[in-house]
Amino acid sequence: MTVGKDSLRRFIFEGEDILGSIVRLDDVWQSLRSSDTYPPQIEALVGEAAAATALLGRSLKFDGRLTFQVQGAEHLRLLVMQVDNALNLRGVARYGDALPPYFTELVDGGLLCITVESDGVGGAKPERYQSMVPLSEKSLADCLGVYYRQSVQLPTVIMLATNHERAAGLMLQAMPERKPGSGRWQQLLAEVGALDVMRMSGLDDNALLSVLFPEDDIRLFEAEPVAFKCDCSDERIINMLQMFSADELANLISAKDPVEISCQFCNHQYLVSGERILGLIDQAAGNAVH
Repeated sequence: MTVGKDSLRRFIFEGEDILGSIVRLDDVWQSLRSSDTYPPQIEALVGEAAAATALLGRSLKFDGRLTFQVQGAEHLRLLVMQVDNALNLRGVARYGDALPPYFTELVDGGLLCITVESDGVGGAKPERYQSMVPLSEKSLADCLGVYYRQSVQLPTVIMLATNHERAAGLMLQAMPERKPGSGRWQQLLAEVGALDVMRMSGLDDNALLSVLFPEDDIRLFEAEPVAFKCDCSDERIINMLQMFSADELANLISAKDPVEISCQFCNHQYLVSGERILGLIDQAAGNAVH
């Protein structure tokens, strides 16, 4: 059996109310890597964030999106990953110079922000929820464990790994209805503590679970595809430009015609004509008058 590329697969420990998910990102990870040339320590975090965001995004029960964001750190100034309910993923990172080698130094002073937004399909009102936790642990996976304990209040362990070819992750989660007494959750924490996630991601799912949990009755669900997809468009670029002032738009058109604008997520180039910019300037000036 071949190992599923760019897929997320859920499983459940029968009788224990413990859930798990495995994610592997191959082509998706290459698309994310190709959007910029990241230094090694930033690239590793981008890969881990991609795997983590896919794992978190699987919890979406409605049309919408989850945004994973590291913000406010001195060195890793911004890391954003977005995933929708169909597991379409995109992301980008921004960083400073003279980067330190370790996670705790890279994210010092920063926050981890998880935002969930619904689209309000079918007449429902769009909703937005946001949680923030400090990046005070030794790894991104450990920080996510804090997020789940504080914001979701579910015992959760997440393990992440990345190299040039693949980003991978494993998540285990104890459900609220789980009956205490078996001690299986604590045993699982000890069993996966030294797991080499990247090496194990090379096994197909059935073999992996058999190796990891040979004594457990585990039900494996169908694999779900994960894709790299950016929702940028000409319309979204124009909507973004409409947020600029007349002076800011004038500066754009004075530099070059047509104006070239790149999507920060996928690097797709959009050309906006000087005539279109002039129309936006007139619109911005009219809005200022009113």
